[in-house]
Amino acid sequence: MRLLRVKGIPLKAKYLGLLLPFVISGCSIFEGDDEEARKPAELLSISQEVTLEKVWDVNIGRGAEDKAIKLVPAFDGSRIFAASADGTVKALESGTGREIWQVDIKNFYNDAERRNAFSKTADTITGGVGVGEELVLVGSSAGEVVAMNQSDGSLAWRGKATSEVLSPPQANGGLVIAQSIDGKVAAFDALDGERKWLYTTSIPSLTLRGTATPLVSDGVITGFANGRMIVLDRERGLPVIDQRIAASKGQSDLERLVDIDGLLVRDDNILYTASYQGNVVAMDLAENGRLRWAVPASTVTGVSLGFGSVYLASADGEIFAYDTANGRENWKNGSLLYRDLTLPVTLGSYLVIGDFEGYLHLVAQSDGRFVGRFRVDGKGVNSPAVVDGSRVYVLGNSGRLSALELR
Repeated sequence: MRLLRVKGIPLKAKYLGLLLPFVISGCSIFEGDDEEARKPAELLSISQEVTLEKVWDVNIGRGAEDKAIKLVPAFDGSRIFAASADGTVKALESGTGREIWQVDIKNFYNDAERRNAFSKTADTITGGVGVGEELVLVGSSAGEVVAMNQSDGSLAWRGKATSEVLSPPQANGGLVIAQSIDGKVAAFDALDGERKWLYTTSIPSLTLRGTATPLVSDGVITGFANGRMIVLDRERGLPVIDQRIAASKGQSDLERLVDIDGLLVRDDNILYTASYQGNVVAMDLAENGRLRWAVPASTVTGVSLGFGSVYLASADGEIFAYDTANGRENWKNGSLLYRDLTLPVTLGSYLVIGDFEGYLHLVAQSDGRFVGRFRVDGKGVNSPAVVDGSRVYVLGNSGRLSALELR
């Protein structure tokens, strides 16, 4: 389930109770589905072909109050960097979990700034973690990008965004890129945080609470709540490709939601992405964004790639594998309906997928069958796993980071 915002402002709780039942897991809106139809699927017994064995776990900090916040750990060499919603950022040895350094980003603000920027009851870190250019990057609820030095966690700089940053800021080639929920993309100098350019696009008045995670290489690639994919020039932030992958349909604002949220995947010149209530597509970046294929799909977590397939967890909890060459459906698994699935992440020959009860499900990439299951956090898992070889790292909703080995 995703939260909504109106004109950049999160809806108040009293209105969420009225609206959210209509925007659950990709159900058709206003079809009269009752709540029983959206009841999370019960887990069936499976044949345990492989197992996940916990190697270590470390408390990072308090879990997020806002379920739209998905703080994903990030690697650099033998270190893993993780953040919690209360403002804590830690650097750990990935092999042992030993702490290298720890900081609270609120300490990078003076007393007056803290009083104005942060609430005791709200989340402090809203986006992250990004790494690159010797920096660790997070977005704060103050509407800023906070850049720390990887070596010791000291503050490198703070850069002002135009609104909340809910996805990990990205760094590459001297630039730090941050996308905010108001439809803007900002580029900062990685050395001092000076803003180099700002790209703005028009987005609908009502959108899902989240954004795409930009890709930064020879250009800046990202998607927006208006169903458009954009490639921006690195130097000036001007669009060089502008391609619609989903068109709004229906009478109401809710029916017309076509947000592009979550992860994008690039394989050479082919970009794979998907939208909510729209399509999963393959875009040819070498041919001005021409769509090689497009297949109807609805997701809020993005896509992943492996074994010649594009994988996604649909908004209603089905897992799909599409052929990268033509978009043909290779398989689907509908056993986890309405369990608020995370992005499927490749782990060897398998996919690892988290759910609202804190289970990690292992699914064979070849045919979509379940091969293993492990409960990592009783409070659930909102953030996708990250993988390094045969080891998977998961930040659960309790704020604990777990390292698990595939056996």
